[in-house]
Amino acid sequence: MRIGVDAKCLQPPKAGVARYLEGVLGGLEALDDPALSLELVRPRRRRRTLPWVVWDLQRASGSGIDVLHCPFYYPPFAPRCPTTVAIHDVLPLEHPEWFPRRWPETLRMMIPAGARRAAAIVTFSKATAERIVELCRVPPVRVRVVPHGVDRRRFAPQTPDRAQAVLRALALERPFVLQLGAIEPRRGVDLALRAVASLRARIGDLELVLAGPQRTPVPALTTTPEWARRVEVVSDEDVPALLSAAEAVVAPSRGEGFDLPVLEALACGAPVVASDIDVHVEHFTGAAAFFPDGDAEALEAALMRVLADSEHARALRAAGPALASRFTWDASARSHLEVWREVAR
Repeated sequence: MRIGVDAKCLQPPKAGVARYLEGVLGGLEALDDPALSLELVRPRRRRRTLPWVVWDLQRASGSGIDVLHCPFYYPPFAPRCPTTVAIHDVLPLEHPEWFPRRWPETLRMMIPAGARRAAAIVTFSKATAERIVELCRVPPVRVRVVPHGVDRRRFAPQTPDRAQAVLRALALERPFVLQLGAIEPRRGVDLALRAVASLRARIGDLELVLAGPQRTPVPALTTTPEWARRVEVVSDEDVPALLSAAEAVVAPSRGEGFDLPVLEALACGAPVVASDIDVHVEHFTGAAAFFPDGDAEALEAALMRVLADSEHARALRAAGPALASRFTWDASARSHLEVWREVAR
């Protein structure tokens, strides 16, 4: 079976979709199925999304492959083979106000249309699957829930020496709360800032570290306090140590399709305090401490408990790796392969 894979997202600069695709490809390589032939479809030069979908993916769908997998929302407009598409979330359809003005209008058209063209849709939580069925008007049988995995060889509790070396390199000298991932209004940076500002009245020697690029303007960051550190680039090799060294990792997002950084933080043994949105509760119950979505005072209280109650913090640090061990890229790869075999028939 020949599977074509849209690999445009693997071109730099990489984003979260690349992490997903790299994980699945690594899982497929580990399966070592002799009946499977993978063909990565890559742009030869920098290519905008719309012409890539209209011309390049359309051409690839007619190249003799059995299935074309599109990891970023959009299959070709008139595919010549069965296609599967990964829909990470439908937030642009639900909350267009969270995105730059030019994005939602395009996405509101392309996501539902692409979902209806695809032979099968892969998504990463039951909560998102239900919203896809409702908003894109596709039969539930065509939507498959395939949770992400985590590379346990890389994401694991780090030694104190390794953690300290990374902290020195980043000039982090004080205890810190960490928020990891691209910064957007929906990610709840405003809540983290308010919670940590209040905590500093009780625990003065505390920083908030925001690790990740800023994709869109966030009003709360117009003036950044001196105790809120921006670290836009952290090397892949240093992320596990940064997670392990944090007093707590916060995930105050108002909407996600999965939230892979939370899973990676749990695998590293970090105490995680997360909003109680559906996908967090679905995947991370038993290992993360939840607070009501949008409630900065509740986030402060949950963080204070982690910082002040060493038994509670230890319990969270122990529960994270145990829960994360249930999420593997091998399992994700097997599920993708099952979907491809089904639509190829």
